[in-house]
Amino acid sequence: MSEYELRLKEFSKLNASQNDFLDAVLMQSMKAPRSDWFSDILLCYSVSNAMISLMDKITDENPDLFLPRGEDSNEPITVRVFEDGDQQFLMKSEVFNTKSESEESFTLSAITMEKLLTNHESEIHNIEFIRYPITRANHRASPIQAPSGSFYVLAIDFFFDFLRGFIHGQRIFQKITPTDVSGFLQNMSAFGTMFYASEISDIDRIMSFPSKDVRDIQEDGFTIEDVKNELANLGLKWRFPEIQNYAEAVYSEVDKRKKGSVLRTCDLFDAVEHCQLNCILKIDDSLKKFVHSQKGCHRVYGFKCEDCAAEKSKKREEKLSILEKELNELKMSHQKTLEEVQELQQKNLRLSVRNETNEVKLKQLTEKLAQSKLSIDEGRYSTPCTSSASPLKIQCLICEKSIESGEDQIIRCPLCKRRSHSKCAINWLKEHQQCPACNGELPKY
Repeated sequence: MSEYELRLKEFSKLNASQNDFLDAVLMQSMKAPRSDWFSDILLCYSVSNAMISLMDKITDENPDLFLPRGEDSNEPITVRVFEDGDQQFLMKSEVFNTKSESEESFTLSAITMEKLLTNHESEIHNIEFIRYPITRANHRASPIQAPSGSFYVLAIDFFFDFLRGFIHGQRIFQKITPTDVSGFLQNMSAFGTMFYASEISDIDRIMSFPSKDVRDIQEDGFTIEDVKNELANLGLKWRFPEIQNYAEAVYSEVDKRKKGSVLRTCDLFDAVEHCQLNCILKIDDSLKKFVHSQKGCHRVYGFKCEDCAAEKSKKREEKLSILEKELNELKMSHQKTLEEVQELQQKNLRLSVRNETNEVKLKQLTEKLAQSKLSIDEGRYSTPCTSSASPLKIQCLICEKSIESGEDQIIRCPLCKRRSHSKCAINWLKEHQQCPACNGELPKY
């Protein structure tokens, strides 16, 4: 079955009124007369509006045909987790499945993965997350499609693109005077997290001022001095008196990120751009705070952010505090283990002393028994056997356990000649005077 036939079969599910109305609108739009431009616009709007309303109604009434997932579906929602370096964040409209008002404007709200897991744990039980790394070319970020279908870039990417247009496109900072730089930047940052073209006095006249291109470099590349000379040649040293102070750090970063064996003219463009970015962020605190809040400080070559340094120091202190706490816990655990070992050693020593004492007493008792009328059998005796393979086993008279030949020391009763372990006999004689078998009087020891 062809794709046309499949589509035809799908639309055959529409009811008669919907199908008739769709045909009528299509035929009317094809046969409508075209007199002038106003009528054409009005007709186009009317037809488009009717078509949109009709398609919305058809879509709502046939969710199994048009919608991949119904509102009452129990299937999990797939949400993108955007990754930019060590950052993870999500679009709020995707996470909470809502059409926020910001989707109709120039911005979209985001939420970090950490805050989502901390503050909205109960709302994400039916969500599947997929990784979505943010990709960038050398100077551009790849647009991201939002749920509404529009494409967006990160605010920090928009910021750098915006400034790059001023630096290399309009070359604003080669044309305005040093006194106008601060006011120009303040006007540009007046909108908080979004940036628009600023209006300054006599902008048309300023744009007509001449400017210079970055000069091509030699085949063997360029040095730090070449960067400083180029900044002076472009007139940027006059607008930003401290700009050459950033040349060394910027040159080092450009050289580290170079694509070829030697630095090229495009690398010199980057060096000139980032020297100006350092000056701009140094002049305007609001722009610097924005770049820091968007985690973009590392993208400006050679830029030293005090807030980033403070955060690193704070994280380092927190890590040291955690390590110190763990070290103290280990010390306490080690001390507790040492105390337990010492206690076990003392117990072992006491048991050893007691064992030695018992051995001495046992030896004394054995000697007394040897001197008495009781006979001591060392276990070297033979017993009659019913077969050659199974010798007769003799039980102790007192504990009734087997007496192993050659292993246990044996004592016999002088009256009935019954055998018992020597230890069992000694313990028995401590409390009794008669033999447990014949009840005969045993000699005292």
